Amino acid sequence: MNIEKKCEEIVRQAVRLQVSDIHIKPLEASAKVLFRLDHYLYDQEELPLEIYERMLSHLKFQAEMDIGETRKPQNGALKLYVDSKPINLRLSTLPTVNQESLVIRILPHDDKQFPLKHLSLFPNSTRKLFSLMKHSHGLVLFTGPTGSGKTTTLYSILEESKSLLQRNIITLEDPVERKSRHVLQVQVNEKAGITYASGLKAILRHDPDMIMELAL
Repeated sequence: MNIEKKCEEIVRQAVRLQVSDIHIKPLEASAKVLFRLDHYLYDQEELPLEIYERMLSHLKFQAEMDIGETRKPQNGALKLYVDSKPINLRLSTLPTVNQESLVIRILPHDDKQFPLKHLSLFPNSTRKLFSLMKHSHGLVLFTGPTGSGKTTTLYSILEESKSLLQRNIITLEDPVERKSRHVLQVQVNEKAGITYASGLKAILRHDPDMIMELAL
């Protein structure tokens, strides 16, 4: 079996179904592939354990992860082209009693932004949300399940804050999911020494009015 083509086949199927995450869970003699769609996990197929191990090594290599390290969780990112379109993937491995488990997050490949008024928020809630951005200090937390709109809402708020409030906005992201021309975006890169702690320290010296930390 061509391992590279098998990986692309699974990703291609997930993209066409508009899946947010691909889960590959190792069992004793096989590995189960599941797709997360609208908050639910659906079984897709079962792979021989040997095939999964080869796929895992291939993906870890492509994502610049340590192939020889199987005892610690790892994170990585890579870009694949599916039907001539770039697809950004974020990989996360987790050691289990059988083998490393793998979760692949499929990130949007476009930089489309939505005005706050076009989001599925009540008008009164939108006004309250944006009024919080006018304060000179404070903390706003966005939490929720995968696909609930956290990232879309955050980027929309940042774009609107930049255009209406004229503030210096800096983001610290892992990874940068959508690029913006209007804010400074910093990507966490632990190998280069840019962690959340060191990145935040550097950003605070860069005269920010607003900081957004985003961990996907």
